[in-house]
Amino acid sequence: MKYFVLFLIAVPFIKLSAQKYIPFDCDDFNFNVESNTNTSIRFINQSDYLSSLKDTVVLSKKPLIKENEKLYTEFQKKFPNKISTHCIQAKTFSRGEISEISYCSQRQNIFLITKEKKFYIFKLNAFEVDDFLLFNEDNETIYFTENYPLILDEGKIIFDVGHSYPGKQIINYYQFEDKKVKYASIDLPFDYRITKYNIVKYSNYKVITELTRHQLKETSPNYFEKDKDVFCKKFVIIN
Repeated sequence: MKYFVLFLIAVPFIKLSAQKYIPFDCDDFNFNVESNTNTSIRFINQSDYLSSLKDTVVLSKKPLIKENEKLYTEFQKKFPNKISTHCIQAKTFSRGEISEISYCSQRQNIFLITKEKKFYIFKLNAFEVDDFLLFNEDNETIYFTENYPLILDEGKIIFDVGHSYPGKQIINYYQFEDKKVKYASIDLPFDYRITKYNIVKYSNYKVITELTRHQLKETSPNYFEKDKDVFCKKFVIIN
């Protein structure tokens, strides 16, 4: 089920030039939302964006992405055969549903990085896949993120912000309430990049982000590059 609220403010920055450009419209902003809860996406002006930064949450430092053999040994003692280098045999959460999966592949490599709160965090490398697996030790269920997870509020909320295959930008989250898991998956327009983002908290956790889209200019016949001087900038708050 999908719910979203959209208010749009476009902030164009345009420098005129005689070069050839691909048609460019700052008001063109199409995105996809998949969610099982109310999800608000609101566009704000730069002044409100800067004002919101005072409520920024200090995030823990991202660890080195390398195998933690000691922690892996501990995990296997507690949860034998749930996740190994090439196999997964566990419950997984996807699109609001929990299901059991059991498969192995020599083409994938899984290793344990660290543990935050109640989640063991694994790295999954495979063909065109570069994800993280979050194993919840309370319900023995795996949750997936495409970027290193931002785990807040003693593990009650997880944000996944950044890149997604094949070149998209995403803002996703999980929110754990008793036995229910709320989630939202937001695919941003392909041409927009997340320039900056912060997690802020007032009443609840929110993502505020600065998004930028550059004009494409022809630098040689049929070859286009981003024009650093011609772009649109938008400021978004999501909760």
